Amino acid sequence: MILYIADPMELLQRPGEKKQVKIKLPSGGHLTAESVDFNRWKVVDICSTDPMDYLNDRHYPGSIIGLEETK
Repeated sequence: MILYIADPMELLQRPGEKKQVKIKLPSGGHLTAESVDFNRWKVVDICSTDPMDYLNDRHYPGSIIGLEETK
């Protein structure tokens, strides 16, 4: 059987989707991140109305951030 599609095969064969979480920012926006390792997350997307969130060099898509426990 041959399957002809316009989409790449990588979109159909999802070997393992990583868990994504939303991290709240102090400005009211949020980051979408996926787990890389224990307590380390890779930023996937930024959603905020504050332009300074997009200019922050620690929160750009693709960056690895660590989450600290707060008490």
